[in-house]
Amino acid sequence: MTRTRAPLLSSLLLLFSGAALAAATEEIKQEWQPSTLSEKTQAKVNAGVEQYQVCINEETRAHVNDKEDSRKVTDLILRNCEKMLVVIKEAFDAEKVPGTISDHYIRSKRSRAAQQVVRVVMGAQAARYSEQKP
Repeated sequence: MTRTRAPLLSSLLLLFSGAALAAATEEIKQEWQPSTLSEKTQAKVNAGVEQYQVCINEETRAHVNDKEDSRKVTDLILRNCEKMLVVIKEAFDAEKVPGTISDHYIRSKRSRAAQQVVRVVMGAQAARYSEQKP
């Protein structure tokens, strides 16, 4: 009885793995589609991103020498520029972009800005520390 189950079991596994492979192949076949956003919306988003980056840079310059923990300083800088991201969200919402997509885009911009800011703040703090304790 064990001998008859083994080929049946392996056949079922092969059948299921073939179905999974076919489904994965269908997903791979999906081609990249160009953006359907209007040029006006793209311009608004790009302007919002640029304004956000300018704000991040200005706030970083203003707070880079703060004595607090680098994470607190980074959080302060990001919070002060958060309102710039609203412009991007509004542009996406006006174009009826799904919330998950626009939220992901905004989170990625904020995450990259956080990485940039914390690197600068920690570098400045390390430079200050090395000057104080040679």
